[in-house]
Amino acid sequence: MGQFREDLEEDLAVFRLVHPGRGKMKYLYHADFKVVFLFRLAQACFRRPFLRPLAYALTVLNDTLHGVWIGPRVEVGPGFFAGHPRGLVVNPTTKVGHHCSMLQQVGLGGPNVVIGNFVEINAGAKIISNKRGRGSLTIGDNVIVAAGAIVVDDVPSNSIVAGVPAKVVKELDSSDNWVELRKREELNP
Repeated sequence: MGQFREDLEEDLAVFRLVHPGRGKMKYLYHADFKVVFLFRLAQACFRRPFLRPLAYALTVLNDTLHGVWIGPRVEVGPGFFAGHPRGLVVNPTTKVGHHCSMLQQVGLGGPNVVIGNFVEINAGAKIISNKRGRGSLTIGDNVIVAAGAIVVDDVPSNSIVAGVPAKVVKELDSSDNWVELRKREELNP
């Protein structure tokens, strides 16, 4: 349960950045916390073969309650945030780095999608891999995928992509990631 606890603690830290305040009701009210909690619990159960049926039951519960399909085989680093998550669908072979954010109606489909660290995938964006075998569709570190973008090719680190199909529209400073920007906003309201 060590990995579960470590990942969830960082997920909670990011949740608190997005939803500041002292109230405990926010954990019951906001779907973004409940989705991530159920996913992390399913991940922890999946690591133990005798609990795998429970892992899949938790995945179905997440889908039923929140409209989110992110199976327990998906590898997601700590600091995961799923804002307004309804409609989020993630292929089981997907690997997601740490401090990644996904909003509503995001789809990560096809085999072997690899998402870097500090990636923000905005509403309605789709990342669709057609890679088979050992190849993968890779999204680099510190990337923003614009709302409604359709990504079908690799995306370099430190960039913003938009459009159909998505193309790089701007390069980013490697020190400006969505988590650091949130922390600065919190310190300087």
